[in-house]
Amino acid sequence: MAHSKKLLLWMVLFVLASCSKGEEAGKGGGKGNQPVAVSVVQVVRKNVPLTLQAMGNAESCHTVAVKSRVDGEIIRSHITDGQEIPQGQPLFDLDSRPFQYRLNQLKANLQRDLALLDNAKAKEQRQVVLRKEKIASEENTSSLVSVRQAAEATVAADRAAIAEGELQLAFTHIVSPISGMVGRILIQAGNLVKANDTNPLVVINQVDPMCISFTVAEQHLPIIRKSHAKSPLTLQVYASKGADDPPISATLLSLDHAIDRQTASLRLKAMADNPTRRLWPGMFVTLAMKLADRPDALVIPAQAVQSSMKGAFAYVVKPDKTVEQRLLTIAQENKEESVITNGVNEGEWVVTVGQWRLKPGALVEIPQTKEDAKK
Repeated sequence: MAHSKKLLLWMVLFVLASCSKGEEAGKGGGKGNQPVAVSVVQVVRKNVPLTLQAMGNAESCHTVAVKSRVDGEIIRSHITDGQEIPQGQPLFDLDSRPFQYRLNQLKANLQRDLALLDNAKAKEQRQVVLRKEKIASEENTSSLVSVRQAAEATVAADRAAIAEGELQLAFTHIVSPISGMVGRILIQAGNLVKANDTNPLVVINQVDPMCISFTVAEQHLPIIRKSHAKSPLTLQVYASKGADDPPISATLLSLDHAIDRQTASLRLKAMADNPTRRLWPGMFVTLAMKLADRPDALVIPAQAVQSSMKGAFAYVVKPDKTVEQRLLTIAQENKEESVITNGVNEGEWVVTVGQWRLKPGALVEIPQTKEDAKK
């Protein structure tokens, strides 16, 4: 029994000693009291552009569903699926013969009615001479004047009918109203089409310039309107996530006329030149819109910001070379830096490399830079 009590006592002492060593090792952040090598950057104040980050979609500024304006048979298609075309490019030809025959008939009617008009004018002139000589009656003169006026109206109607016929004939040659990209041809040659039918012949999307549609939270509306009233706001559009391509410059075009109450957001539209076709209709894009300048903002590198269940935080190095975990309030951020409104002070040092080996109270070692070695 005495032997068992001694053995139990030794086990308790061993466990206590092990826990004590573990706590001492934890205080250093590494093995034993060894400091953790980290890289740090000082918190600075500087003027930072106040930018708004958002996601959106590229879309055509102009989309045209091409339809026929007359009835007829498609006899020729001048385009292929996916072809890029200029404005005025021929698209389809319809059978123009019925319209040409009708136009010829209208022109013949005009010639007939012109001859009748000349005859009516001649009779009227003879009657006027006879009336001056007191030979013809005033009633006959008035009657011939009416005949001449009716002939003139008939000629005017003929000419209007010819103009309409020429227009109908021109509608048998369908051309593109805009420059853009042709979609799939929906109705092929040989089919009969009706004027303003439900289904279009083809849909054309403008690809240069391109529009970008995106939404922002409604609380940003006042500053957007204020900044946009001074000068058109500019945006930097990133078409490919993770790519090294430079951003595409865009200009804010318009704000929607109402806020969406379901999402408490406002839709905006911007326009960007797209000569190299980096933007494509329907493409998801990210964008940054500069609203104003944020003077004297507290800035830290983006890699100093870490995430936890409580929110964003950074490790701040104290004068005794231990670290303290600080929760951060981030006003804005990008790939390079974050603007902080609460959590750090100007001149403090934050850890940028080596955070995964740290915990609050850990001792750190900061490698000496060349500038520090000269001092």
